[in-house]
Amino acid sequence: MIQSVEAPIQAGRNGAGRPDVIIVGAGVFGLWAARHAIADGKWVLVLDKRQVGAGASGGFLGALMPHMPDRWNGKKQAQFEALAGLENAIALLETDTGVSCSYRRCGRLMPVTSEKAHNVVQTRIEGAKAHWPGFRLEHWPELTGTIAQGWLSAEIAPFGVQWDDLSARLDPRALLASLAAYVRANGEIREGVEVMALADMAVVLKDGTRLEAPEIVIANGWEAYALLQPWMGVLTSGDPVGRGVKGQAMLLDFPHPDTAPIVYHDSAYVVPQVAGRIAIGSSTVEGWQGEPDWFDPSDTGFVPKAKALVPAIATAPLLERWAGVRPRNMLAPHFTEAWFGKVTGLEGVSARIGGFKTGMAMGWLKK
Repeated sequence: MIQSVEAPIQAGRNGAGRPDVIIVGAGVFGLWAARHAIADGKWVLVLDKRQVGAGASGGFLGALMPHMPDRWNGKKQAQFEALAGLENAIALLETDTGVSCSYRRCGRLMPVTSEKAHNVVQTRIEGAKAHWPGFRLEHWPELTGTIAQGWLSAEIAPFGVQWDDLSARLDPRALLASLAAYVRANGEIREGVEVMALADMAVVLKDGTRLEAPEIVIANGWEAYALLQPWMGVLTSGDPVGRGVKGQAMLLDFPHPDTAPIVYHDSAYVVPQVAGRIAIGSSTVEGWQGEPDWFDPSDTGFVPKAKALVPAIATAPLLERWAGVRPRNMLAPHFTEAWFGKVTGLEGVSARIGGFKTGMAMGWLKK
């Protein structure tokens, strides 16, 4: 239920009249930040202008896929560490809450479509040996006799498939439910509360109320950029420090083995979820217009791609459509990295904003 902005803020459980930490945004990044702060013994207040998971975190794709292990760099190392450690972090969360996140290290298949691509895969195999300790990347020249048989189309993989066991999937909404259960049991989440401005160790609400805390964490996804822009300046190009990129996905009803792997090719995802559901996506629209959660029926180019990858789902009934906006960090070298760090010019304020298509994996990191 959406709570009124005028509802009183509870006093901290440590007896103080204000929280130790205020977190703006009840998505994956904000709720993980709340969990870490609570574990450190702090009283936490999470604010969201809509409700838990209302933004990009509340979709259903749930693909957790590593960058390729060739041409290694710091960005890829950080994502590998996040993916490698996430399984344990989720297991601990599930133990604390009793709420399953439907996580599984299911692996990923990618069709190899040419001789050139085959050569690239060989380079990646060597890269995985060097940079993915404990995990594998392999090339399977044939689909017969593998988990790919009957799942990935042989016609689209004339040179076999690339397979890795680092990729995983989870149900984003189940993860949010588990995190929210933990935070509500040990802190406070207030929904329907919009933060309009920032100050030193404080946030200003839409109704003018000023809430103070020694620590303020801005974690409301792409909408964080509007709050941070006055303090971050502009880039040399005159562009803002970040922007939102819209994406869409669909959820299908299709029974499948729980061991079925993710299939990915040409920006199309096929992600087997629990309970006989298949998530497919996604699109990328930079100059989107209208409401962030409006599903554009013309922006569904991923659908024929996904059904070509996995022909078995061609007639699967549609369960749900989803649209949302993901953050793109224009301060980062590749514009896709997550943003962790203090906000220059604001005492006590830091930012935790997901990277483009990488936030679900990186959100649990404490840094």
